[in-house]
Amino acid sequence: MAASWATAGYTGAILAGKTTCGTLIGSSIAIGLYCGRHVGAPPEAHPKQRSRSIEGVKQLYADFIKTFGATDCLALCYCDFSNPGDVTRYIENRAWRESCDRFLDFCIQKCLQMSHDGVI
Repeated sequence: MAASWATAGYTGAILAGKTTCGTLIGSSIAIGLYCGRHVGAPPEAHPKQRSRSIEGVKQLYADFIKTFGATDCLALCYCDFSNPGDVTRYIENRAWRESCDRFLDFCIQKCLQMSHDGVI
């Protein structure tokens, strides 16, 4: 599927050592696609839907920061993904269960709530 290529290179960002949580990046993409799903034209041609997308992403990031204190992987996961030793420790400890899995669940629940509330 061609859409799966949208984030195919994101591991490169993670391996650079400090980057924004991929769950937030993916959720931002999903919010934009969701808000523009019925318009068939670029965001600038539909200011109402674009504003909803911007507000949704703003709320997502603000609540994420309020809940977790940061948006970058290094601060969130305590792992420098450019450091092989850190990555080995992260994998051996299955640290994603207490970090990435929690962030993903938070973003899914937040997006569902914003959809339900009509924010997005």
